[in-house]
Amino acid sequence: MLGWDVGTFEFTSTKILALNYHSHAKLKMRTGGSSGVIGRTQCHALPEGDGMFFDIAKHEGKNNVRLPVKFRYRSPVIFEFHVTGKRGAAAYAMIWLHHLVDNTVTDINIPIWTTKNGSRLTQNYITEENVKDSQVAGLEDLQEVGRMQFRCQFKAGTDEDHEAFIVDNDSRETYETWEACLAEGVRNQKVTKQLPPKTEELHNQSLTEARDVLKDAGPEEQEKWLSKTGEDWSGAFSHDPKAYMDSKGRKRAEPGKDDPVHDPYNPSSDDDNIDDNSDDSDSDDLGIQDGHNAGNKNGTPRSSRSHGHANGADGESRQEEKRREVANKKSEKRKGRGLMQWKPVRVGRS
Repeated sequence: MLGWDVGTFEFTSTKILALNYHSHAKLKMRTGGSSGVIGRTQCHALPEGDGMFFDIAKHEGKNNVRLPVKFRYRSPVIFEFHVTGKRGAAAYAMIWLHHLVDNTVTDINIPIWTTKNGSRLTQNYITEENVKDSQVAGLEDLQEVGRMQFRCQFKAGTDEDHEAFIVDNDSRETYETWEACLAEGVRNQKVTKQLPPKTEELHNQSLTEARDVLKDAGPEEQEKWLSKTGEDWSGAFSHDPKAYMDSKGRKRAEPGKDDPVHDPYNPSSDDDNIDDNSDDSDSDDLGIQDGHNAGNKNGTPRSSRSHGHANGADGESRQEEKRREVANKKSEKRKGRGLMQWKPVRVGRS
């Protein structure tokens, strides 16, 4: 399992490109737990003339396409292209969410297919690889008519978008519990994998007490055993990665290109040998290639890499302020009702 089963699929680019697809279409999206639509009014032809694009730039909270997901590993995000004069979808595109990493922006480049058997295409695990290997039965007429490119991410955990898709009492109580925890500061908007310092301290203490060998061991030996994987692989195959980072874990040199800023095999924990002007102090790049610094293996989206307009920051701040006001009103209403929000309605008897 790569991450959470519950979360939200969201676009981080301002455009969705449909290269080599020339039909003016409406884009319908659905996944395990929700659905969404991008209308034909947002579909335009590319200036280069090699396809279409859907403008999903945020305009004061509008066009904010986000799909809450309940069953991440059970269903993909399905894109259906609907054109005028044709019943049903004219073309399909799919992306399976287990290919995405939690809270990481990823460049997507997937094929746009046409087939007469759309149900077989959308209800089975169909990818570009098994189609090329001719492993799909019943889809002999499957034909690629274009490429779909955009940037997206899977935001782990529950958020406000899940409220619109409450369907039963269990989902309602789950959302209200999360909402109460968020109002009291027990939960955050973004899920992190970090443990609270006190919990991690007690966990490490329990591991040390349970192992007689570690009671008399030194701090360095204990750190090796108490690591995430239980072993210390630093420097086993090459230089220690800490030799290229400062004390805060930020990369200050490029492995394989630059000289390490610390001893390559026994790096120190201070920053005496690091020049403050050698790198941007605000950079948190650890040398990991993700959607921010690496292109997609099938191609890099062109104009879909843009993120917003000049007034994007003001619009986001206004949205955050409105969201905070709504949360405060709901919190006041919940606290004002007291126990009556959980008790059944009292009906008078004659």
